[in-house]
Amino acid sequence: MVTPDLPPDEDRRLARLAALAVMDSEPEPLFDHLTALAAQICGTPVALLGLIDESRQWFKAAVGFGRSETPRALTFCAHTLLGDGLFEVRDTRLDARFVDHPDVLARPGLRFYAGAPIRLDDGSHPGTLCVVDFKPRELSETQREALTRLADAAAEALMMRERALGRTVVEDAEQPFRGLAETAPLGIFRTDAAGHFIFTNANWQRICGLSARAALGEGWSATLTTEDVTSVLEHWRRCVAQRQPFEMRYRLRRGGNGQGVRQVWARARPLLAPDGGLRGYVGIVEDVTDRISAERELRDSKALLDRTGRVAGIGGWSLDLQTEAIVWSDQTCRIHDREPGYVPTLEEAINYYKPEARVVIQAAVQRGMQHGEPWSLELPLVTAKGREIWVLSQGQVDWQDGVPVRLVGAFQDVTEHHRAAVELEHNRQRLRALYESTPALMHSVDAAGRVLSVSDRWLERLGYKRQQVIGRSMDDFMTPESSQQVREVYRPAMWRDGHVSDCPVQLICADGRLRDVLVSAVAEYTAEGRPLRALALVDDITEDLQRRAELAHEQRMRRQTERHVQELDQLLHERSEMLDVLAHEVRQPLNNASAALQSAAASLAGRGERQAQERLTRAQAVLGTVLAGVDNTLAAASLLAGGGRIAREDADIDTLIAVTIADLPREQRDRVVVHRHTATRTALMDMSLLRLALRNLLSNALKYAPGLSPVTLHVIDFDEPAVLQFEVADAGPGIPRELLPRLFTRGARGSGGTESAHGLGLYIVRRVMDMHGGTAELLRTGPLGTVMRLSLPQAD
Repeated sequence: MVTPDLPPDEDRRLARLAALAVMDSEPEPLFDHLTALAAQICGTPVALLGLIDESRQWFKAAVGFGRSETPRALTFCAHTLLGDGLFEVRDTRLDARFVDHPDVLARPGLRFYAGAPIRLDDGSHPGTLCVVDFKPRELSETQREALTRLADAAAEALMMRERALGRTVVEDAEQPFRGLAETAPLGIFRTDAAGHFIFTNANWQRICGLSARAALGEGWSATLTTEDVTSVLEHWRRCVAQRQPFEMRYRLRRGGNGQGVRQVWARARPLLAPDGGLRGYVGIVEDVTDRISAERELRDSKALLDRTGRVAGIGGWSLDLQTEAIVWSDQTCRIHDREPGYVPTLEEAINYYKPEARVVIQAAVQRGMQHGEPWSLELPLVTAKGREIWVLSQGQVDWQDGVPVRLVGAFQDVTEHHRAAVELEHNRQRLRALYESTPALMHSVDAAGRVLSVSDRWLERLGYKRQQVIGRSMDDFMTPESSQQVREVYRPAMWRDGHVSDCPVQLICADGRLRDVLVSAVAEYTAEGRPLRALALVDDITEDLQRRAELAHEQRMRRQTERHVQELDQLLHERSEMLDVLAHEVRQPLNNASAALQSAAASLAGRGERQAQERLTRAQAVLGTVLAGVDNTLAAASLLAGGGRIAREDADIDTLIAVTIADLPREQRDRVVVHRHTATRTALMDMSLLRLALRNLLSNALKYAPGLSPVTLHVIDFDEPAVLQFEVADAGPGIPRELLPRLFTRGARGSGGTESAHGLGLYIVRRVMDMHGGTAELLRTGPLGTVMRLSLPQAD
């Protein structure tokens, strides 16, 4: 603890303090008012108006403090006397002057202090007006200004008391109190012992929309909203009756005219006479409407930030260096495989890192605290569930008054990025080795045409050693004519277009012989778009004239192949048209036959010919199976011939489900249970194709679900990304393990058949979803049943 020096005018200060004749005097209302206002405005539990003599600090007025005096050597206010301005200590535990002070070490410990010197007309400071809290904090500029003005008002009151001595200080000081209240930045009011208003300042009148006269007595209650008037008045009257402090947030309407609802925070403290009687209340009113809106926006922003962090995979964290308390964002918890809101210890948070990484992160934190360096490290980590991942841990140190108080940072799972980076580096090394040992003739040059690298085959073919080539201009290895052609034509074209192909060049071998080559090159650019390097592939055609003839032959064959492809396209088109005719000519009679069988069965049921009806029903079921097989066969042929082109339109989801269920045999329709988990009504699709895919899934599920057990169809949608999902779940015995690898391939059938007669059902499902840009997948299968999912993207 540091004991401050005496003020340079200590003798004059003590003489003026003695002339005030105020030490050990009785409590006086004005000083009580000023001290109460200081506590109210600064929002602290303790406020003191203290006078300091040679050995002690005596409190003329106090709020929330049980002692009447303290030794001068232990008072914070002795530091305040040394200056003319406000003295503020935001956290005593971080200030070397007070860290071992008895009041700081107490329970609860003094953590915050702010004091303004009381300055008399001769410049002396007999004492201070200060506020104290038991938690770290910081005054706003408005609070600092108000505390300073209250200290000036206390000085004026002391000097009036000095001049009057024999008069009642309360009456003489009333006018300074009112003057102070009129300049205060908050709404101030006073009441009598019955709780009736006797004074409001201009700011109170502005906030509440009432004149000073209209606010007197209980007139102020006219501003309260209908919803709050009863609770506010009951709480106020109860506090007055019990002589308790009043504090409440409520709503009011300015002027009581039903316009301009505002949220206010009112606080008031009782003023007690020496005999313990209640003299009244002094309080403040603060308009907190904008602050509440800002807090709501902050909460909304925090929620948005959390959602954004979840989407981006980035979390946040902070560490209080004083308490070692760690805060993790929800996304950081998820990365560690912990529930959102989990609070780890410091040791636990460090131990998630692998041992070799702990040394690295601790060293980075030390550098940050010593030199202010931020850090960004990729480190290995083991989650709570034992997953081994790589994370990007970023952080920096927050400082306060030159002291590190907090570590803050971001946290991201970069496992895939790290693996990709490691693989990329391995690929680079393999590529470098492959480049130099490749049987192809390759070289690379920089933007100025200097050789950066060459392959072994290049050196072998031209007869050079690597040290004879690297760093030299490529022009040195070409004939003058070729060099000019490269400079004026090929190289400008490459930097312009990004590549050149089959540029004829003559290269000079080490023994002086010439080789005719074709050079193809691709360009690489900097992030700013400037030429960086070019990679060239050299095709030696000197001794390969026959290859030119073969190349010409190959080109003729390619043209012939293109003609064949065109002819094949025409044949496919004609086959597609034939399939359309076949679909109509075959399916329509089958549909007619199905309708006739259904009618006959209904007629026989009416006559009571049950045996014949059952035969017709079985025939109708067989015909339905044939129809489904025809549909799948035609659909497979159509999909194969269609080239993957479909027309997606905005179709009604309920209609899709209804017509799909209607396609099923009558006796099985009631087994399908539909659960909609979305209010979305329409979706982009080719309804006829999606109807076929969904029907195939439902048919399979109904076929293998035991007895009359239900088959459940779940309809779900998601926004990011926009996708509509259909999940079909049954309680069947599951799909055989040997069928799983080829489940969606054409011709796949399990024992007893999980597919159509030709194994086309799930193949068509997959092809339909492929054409929609979606997926068909098996979520799970086993003795308890099977779940299949169709995912239909909705983005354009």
